[in-house]
Amino acid sequence: MPSFRINHVAMALPSIAAFLEKTGPLYESFTRGPLIDNPRQSVREQFLSDGNTTLELLEPQGDKSPIAGFLKRNPPGGLIHLAFDVDSLEPAIAALTAAGGKLVTPPTPDVAFDERHIAFVFLAGQIIVLIEKPRPGS
Repeated sequence: MPSFRINHVAMALPSIAAFLEKTGPLYESFTRGPLIDNPRQSVREQFLSDGNTTLELLEPQGDKSPIAGFLKRNPPGGLIHLAFDVDSLEPAIAALTAAGGKLVTPPTPDVAFDERHIAFVFLAGQIIVLIEKPRPGS
């Protein structure tokens, strides 16, 4: 059975800057990663961490962004996915699909994770992102 470890919790937002301005006191002590343009996912993203938990803030890059529909239904934004580190994507995908999950996006390299492969699975009403751990020597 594959091992799953939470990597981050992600929120879809209409504007990362506006969200951080509104919630300043809450997140001002968090470490902030750089703002990342991710054309493969059609989003801008930024990671925040309190040292224990990491949040990914996602903002759409236009109407074709995969989070645009979510934001139409939830204009202020909200929780969009949970992401898990896995040793290898194939057995993790197999375990989730055997549990009734549906592969939404097959493994693809992602700029936010140093080109490591990620995959999206829809399971029990939730979007799950699987992030392959770095391979030794990479």
